[in-house]
Amino acid sequence: MKTLLFFSILFCVIAMPLRAETQGISEIKDDIATIKTDLAVLTSEVKNLKENVNKRFDGVEKGFDRQNNIIIACIGIPLAIIAIGATIWGILTHRRSVRDSTQLKEIENLKEEIETLKQRLLVSR
Repeated sequence: MKTLLFFSILFCVIAMPLRAETQGISEIKDDIATIKTDLAVLTSEVKNLKENVNKRFDGVEKGFDRQNNIIIACIGIPLAIIAIGATIWGILTHRRSVRDSTQLKEIENLKEEIETLKQRLLVSR
């Protein structure tokens, strides 16, 4: 009977840590499952955050595109007007200078003709 009591106590002492280990293992498994679900939630939140950031960056890029177009229009249109005006002014001044030079030549020719006619008139008298 002593042996039976001894072995039963021995088996109980051996079984207690085993039961504790199985409870510890089940708790670890539960913790791992919890960590996996938390990780999945965090992953989805990070994905949503990335999508929101990308959407906002797209909005900012559209704003920059709009601002760039406005700046180009504000600079380009006046420059085009100035360039067209300068070109027209250059063409008109060139025409005037050509016209003026031909008129000066005609005036010189007429002066010479008047002088020759004066001389002929004086010689014929």
